[in-house]
Amino acid sequence: MQKTNFIALTGLLVLGITNQVCAQQYISPHLIKPIKSAISSSYKLKNQLAEASKSHLAMEEVQGKKLPSVSANAAYAFFANKGSFSNTLMVTGSSGNITLFEDLDRDLTNHGNIAMAGITGKQIIFSGLQISSAVKALQEKTDAEKYLAQATEESIALDAITTFDQLMLLSEVEKLIEDSRKRLNKEDEYVNAAINNGLAIPYDRDKIKLAILELEAKTAELEGNRALLKQKLQTLTHLDATDVDSVVYSLDPIMLAEVSGTIENRYEIKALRSSVNAYQYLLKKEKGAALPQVFLFGNVAYFNLFDSRLKLKNTLLVENINFNINTFNLLPAAFIGVGAKIDIYSGGHIKHKVKQAQLDIDISQNKLQDATEQLNLLLSKNKVTYNTANKVTSVKEQQIKVAKNNNESAARQYREGLISITERLATENEFFVSSLAYYMQIVEQRKSALEVLHASGNLLSTILK
Repeated sequence: MQKTNFIALTGLLVLGITNQVCAQQYISPHLIKPIKSAISSSYKLKNQLAEASKSHLAMEEVQGKKLPSVSANAAYAFFANKGSFSNTLMVTGSSGNITLFEDLDRDLTNHGNIAMAGITGKQIIFSGLQISSAVKALQEKTDAEKYLAQATEESIALDAITTFDQLMLLSEVEKLIEDSRKRLNKEDEYVNAAINNGLAIPYDRDKIKLAILELEAKTAELEGNRALLKQKLQTLTHLDATDVDSVVYSLDPIMLAEVSGTIENRYEIKALRSSVNAYQYLLKKEKGAALPQVFLFGNVAYFNLFDSRLKLKNTLLVENINFNINTFNLLPAAFIGVGAKIDIYSGGHIKHKVKQAQLDIDISQNKLQDATEQLNLLLSKNKVTYNTANKVTSVKEQQIKVAKNNNESAARQYREGLISITERLATENEFFVSSLAYYMQIVEQRKSALEVLHASGNLLSTILK
């Protein structure tokens, strides 16, 4: 029983270690908030999302053309006119045509009022596939703009991380300067005591002071660079100075589980593919313009002719005829039907639009092919850079160990009078330079790892999971 419990406990421990390795954090948790803040506050990203929303609204507008449209209208008109006409009265019989009155002239005057109101409805039942194709084209356009926005998110995250890495590098440099200053101060104390005892000369003291002044110059330069980086990070993340200062982490190499990714997840590629699809649907839409459009329509109206007067002069039997209409109305005056419309000849407009859409497809496919080749090349380059950076980092780590040992040995030898102050300061400088090169290489290694993730379109999904 105890053996069984021991095996179970061992299995749980192994499982826990495995999960911890699999759940490796590629970046410090302190970077999550600044990254999200930089993404959420980016003006460029907001504009891209707004463009995607506009395309979506345009798609909904086109979809609305499938729905019935209903309109109400009303009108009132007063009409008045004068005129004349002549006619001939002819009687046709078995014995031939007999003309009774020839070229009889008549004068007329007419005026009245017309009022009407109605409701008209119309619905397209077949648009030659123009509506459905336009909707799909706009949907693909919306998707492309969203993909570009996601690509911007990855670029913002990469910029934020690499900038914070530069800030952390300055912190490491500051530590190196402080450690070197402490060692030089001890050497300065030793030299002053040796001078008082006649065991050293002022030249040694001056050389040490010169080295300390060089460290002061490096400190001033460091503070200037730090101020610029903080200002950039405040602009990028829209966090205040206190929040930026609270982001502190150690610079550790980012070791990727595997670097055999492809560009299939790259958002720029997805955007270009959606763009190709959009132009293909646009081509279908333009071709559909040559097909007939079929629609239902209907109308219900009220019509009223009132207070109308018609007067004829020089009639056959009497001098004048007055014809009055007090009111004549129709309610409802209704009709419903099916209509069709087809453009028989449009001056080559449809043909030109089709050719233009085909050219747009060719252009977008060329852009997709070119981007695929360029991004594949970039991914390959980033993989090589990452592997090289790992090897160089290992070498730099060995160099710093050697430089540290040499520096400690030189300090002992100088106190024993075996080497000069110049040689002692040279080893101190070599140790500083080696240490600085090591941390700078770590920053480059981290950047190369992030570039591999970015080139494969997996940066955000990896660092924020």
